[in-house]
Amino acid sequence: MVTWEKAWQHALYGPTGFYYRPEGPAGHFRTAAHAAAPELVLALHRLAAEHRCTAIVDVGAGRGELLTALAADPGPRGTALGLWGVDVVPRPAKLNPAVGWSAGLAALPDRVLAGALVVAWELLDVVPCPILERDADGLLREVLVAPATGLETLGDPAGGADLEWCERWWPPPGSNTRNDGAPVESHDNEGERVEVGAPRDRFWAGMVSRAVKAGAKALLAVDYAHLQTERPALGSLTGFRAGRAMPPRPDGTMDLTAHVAIDAVAAAGLAAGASSSELTTQQKALRGLGVRNSELLDPGGLGGFRWLLQPI
Repeated sequence: MVTWEKAWQHALYGPTGFYYRPEGPAGHFRTAAHAAAPELVLALHRLAAEHRCTAIVDVGAGRGELLTALAADPGPRGTALGLWGVDVVPRPAKLNPAVGWSAGLAALPDRVLAGALVVAWELLDVVPCPILERDADGLLREVLVAPATGLETLGDPAGGADLEWCERWWPPPGSNTRNDGAPVESHDNEGERVEVGAPRDRFWAGMVSRAVKAGAKALLAVDYAHLQTERPALGSLTGFRAGRAMPPRPDGTMDLTAHVAIDAVAAAGLAAGASSSELTTQQKALRGLGVRNSELLDPGGLGGFRWLLQPI
């Protein structure tokens, strides 16, 4: 058995990982770009105009669905934005020639970020992270998994860096449990899970830092997310295949996603150089940008996503 973080990484991004499958992510789940691309395009044009952006860079662009819709509509200003996509796969064969493409962040030219709105739509939730579970003695332990079956067992106690993140961003709710091995008075939190968001924080901080240096205007993260007051007690790790949620199994046949501790990500962005944070729901953000599509605004569906906008 291996740690969930390692198995998750290999299942999605290994040589035969899920994101390299020929049908692409759109073959397994529906995003806002699939639901109402024209209205989403209009909202992004307005957002780009508010921040005086001259380009949109889509990180985690799938097969370029959102960028294709943007390329087909120059927007209300009549001046086409520069468009660039980044994903782990080579340039999609059917992508509009006006859209630039990089296979991986390392291949993204810094010049592309100048003046850009950098968008990470449903990206952070698929950045693999450690999964911890509290045992009968109140200690957080790393969860191990068998990739072929999804069967789990508890491994060693969590280490210092993971525990520090938990103490800051995901403390046990209303318990006397301690993470340092000291005796506890109550084990009511046995089975509680934590998805350690430190890898997401580092990923976002790296993007912000690079965007600041390159002269970008703003960054936008849109994702399944939660705040410290509403962390899911049993975690949120889920598998998706062919449009259906199912028990997660890191065998490369399904998407694997866990909701994002978006307040921790926001703090990481500020520390990396963002000038401020605007945190809201997709429903409120899109409504403010003139969107009226009921599916995009549904608070129980796509409208419930969290938006983190960080200007530079």
